[in-house]
Amino acid sequence: MMKKLCVYLFIFLMVFAIPITTVNAKTIGDLQKELESEQKKLEDNKTQKAINSQNLSETRKKIDNIKNDISQVEKNIEDKENESKQLEKDIEKKNDETEDLMRYYQVSSSGSAMLEYVMGAESLTDLIYRLSITEQISSYNEQLVDEMNDMIDENEKIKKDLESEKERLKELKSDLETQEVVLSQKQSELEDAGESNEKAIKSMQEEIKYYKSLGCKSSDTIDACLKRLYGNGSNGSSGSYLPSGTTFYRPTTTGRISSEFGKRTLFGSPNNHFAIDIAMSIGTNVYAVAPGIVGDIGTVCGISVVVWHNINGQTYSSLYCHLSKAIAKEGQVVTKDTIIAKSGNTGISTGPHLHLGLATGKYKADYYLYYGSSGSFESHTFNPRNVITFPPLGSSYYNR
Repeated sequence: MMKKLCVYLFIFLMVFAIPITTVNAKTIGDLQKELESEQKKLEDNKTQKAINSQNLSETRKKIDNIKNDISQVEKNIEDKENESKQLEKDIEKKNDETEDLMRYYQVSSSGSAMLEYVMGAESLTDLIYRLSITEQISSYNEQLVDEMNDMIDENEKIKKDLESEKERLKELKSDLETQEVVLSQKQSELEDAGESNEKAIKSMQEEIKYYKSLGCKSSDTIDACLKRLYGNGSNGSSGSYLPSGTTFYRPTTTGRISSEFGKRTLFGSPNNHFAIDIAMSIGTNVYAVAPGIVGDIGTVCGISVVVWHNINGQTYSSLYCHLSKAIAKEGQVVTKDTIIAKSGNTGISTGPHLHLGLATGKYKADYYLYYGSSGSFESHTFNPRNVITFPPLGSSYYNR
């Protein structure tokens, strides 16, 4: 028991001894290396896609060829079956002819029938000739029947061989079709991976470009660079991660104002609405209303994202609700042009729309409750129209 406790204690200490890093502990150089790594992945992905696409094309071509081969084998089997049927008819006909000839031949040795047959001939020589010809034809017919029976036997053997070949081709076709499914699935996965690579590369390039535009050096950590530029919070400095004078922007490029901030009636009951609602199609790109840091990805009101901003010495939180998908990650530094989510209709919602709330302080860090007279998002919130220009209720906008 004591030994187990020692093991658990060791594991516990080891876990907490592991340093915890954040996104902002990375240097600009680290981001550049990650970008280069992602670019290498994209190149490898393109190579793999080309190889896999070629393999898929060749497999499909083989399947088409096998289908043609199977069709030809089936036709050959059908031809052999028809040939055997015709031979059987020919045999039956030859048998009938032989029986007729044998009947004439046999009557030549019987009493009055023979006399009648002989009298029908012009001479004895003629009769002998007739009998001789009859016997030769009968022998010839029997030989033909034997040959045709041999041909039927050979056809049956060929048919069996063709059936075996047909089964072999079917098995090969089945194997190739399985291979086609695997290659198609792999191609789809490579396409998705390539698309993710391209998005990651674009996002990294924009992020690096943003930091470099601020004058950050490759050896700077993101946190150190931003704090050096905009203060570190000591001696009354702002600690802002944003340049002075930064303003708020609309969260989407298009939308229609469907509900205002303040008191309203919802589902037949009056309530306070601590946000402005913007109607839009599900899947619309949602941007940060200002540069900042993603503070929370959660389910405050459906799928939600919280971004912290520090503008002119004041800390703010922007809350985006009813999302279909969060794209940004906690701790990620974002600009006003960073897509942080896709709009949706999750949670308790009256239809596809974005619920945008703004509040002072850091929601989910300085305070956690949504409702409450103090120490909550409700107590810190303010009308987004105070800092963002929106058209009147029911009207739409088409830019940020």
